[in-house]
Amino acid sequence: MSTATIESHDATVQPEDYFDHFWETKPGTLGGRYLRQFWHPVMRSVDLPAGRAKPVRLMSEDYTLYRGDGGKVHLTVHRCPHRKVQLSVGYVEGDSIRCMYHGWKFGADGRCTERPAEGGTGSIAIETYPAEEYLGLIYVYVGGGAPPAFPPYPGFFVDGVVETYSAHFPCNYVQSYENDWDLYHANFTHRTGEIHGPAAGPGRTDFFMGMFKSTQFAETDYGIVRTMTVLGGMTNAAILLLPTTVRLLIPTFNEQSRHTGPSLRETYLIHTPIDDENHTAFLTQLVPVTGAAAQAYHAEYQRVQEIRKSRPSTLAMAEKGLAGEMSVADMKDHPMLVEIEDMLTQLGQGRIVERRGEKLGRTDNGVVFYRRVLARELHALAQGRPTKPWVYMNKVPEGTTTFS
Repeated sequence: MSTATIESHDATVQPEDYFDHFWETKPGTLGGRYLRQFWHPVMRSVDLPAGRAKPVRLMSEDYTLYRGDGGKVHLTVHRCPHRKVQLSVGYVEGDSIRCMYHGWKFGADGRCTERPAEGGTGSIAIETYPAEEYLGLIYVYVGGGAPPAFPPYPGFFVDGVVETYSAHFPCNYVQSYENDWDLYHANFTHRTGEIHGPAAGPGRTDFFMGMFKSTQFAETDYGIVRTMTVLGGMTNAAILLLPTTVRLLIPTFNEQSRHTGPSLRETYLIHTPIDDENHTAFLTQLVPVTGAAAQAYHAEYQRVQEIRKSRPSTLAMAEKGLAGEMSVADMKDHPMLVEIEDMLTQLGQGRIVERRGEKLGRTDNGVVFYRRVLARELHALAQGRPTKPWVYMNKVPEGTTTFS
């Protein structure tokens, strides 16, 4: 039987006391205030070339992200203070950005350095925010004051190719985050069996029940650790890092698993809130290949990308499934079937899931554990007390599966 125990600031606090705050992202809300204590990825590094600016939406607010000509990333406000034109359509010059409307120019520190028609700049400045890159993702901090430690998690501990992926999910980030922490869902959500365990049948259920019955959860100073026994006695550990990240071992996506590369990958999976009803799922993964094997893998990766581009998006397929126009059986040859399956369940809960009507069971122990921790943190914030000072990991915990 899986176990779950947890200490709380207040034993009377229950998750349902804070269900109405779990999904919040806007500034000033309880959930939004908690989220703003952390770094968040907003884009893959490869999607922002030098000299380019792009708009980003994070936690219900808009910003301008740009990469200077020298390669450094910068985050600033969405609009020029002059006539409120969107800055991302302007010009990147060195590490500065110039508004395309009347040419006002702002340096990396936010200070206005040029107003071509006006002469002088006075004390005009725009707000800027910390931005860093790590394992192929661009992270930003918009919470004000000194940011927490960076990077937010340790890197991979063997050599290989770091590969990133992102996808838009039109639902609140928490329900997808809970999905990643729900081990047992794979038994039925991904029952095609192609990349998640054996094919459908009694053996598949036994496979997942064996892991489920050995699962334990423990809170540490950096997050929640889930341990379980897999593959004939080997211990596996996954880590939930509040507020949006999970470190775990996941199967390689369908089209790649059909041709080349490892069957499992060390992965950080992060759900970045766009607003209350949308988020971006980011993955940064290790592919443990080097040298000639890495070159061969890169060629195969490019081939798979072309296949993906030629097929309907995962969101378009999921929407057809939710509308009753297609079934999972109609989608089995899609190169990203696993993501469609996840979208069908997570989007099928609604844009913001109504948790109060749930009938929870034993397989929800991990989700309940997480909800208790989140409710505890939000309760502390609501009471004007400090939330838990999570320590950023500097190593992978003992028992975590790696390729070393």
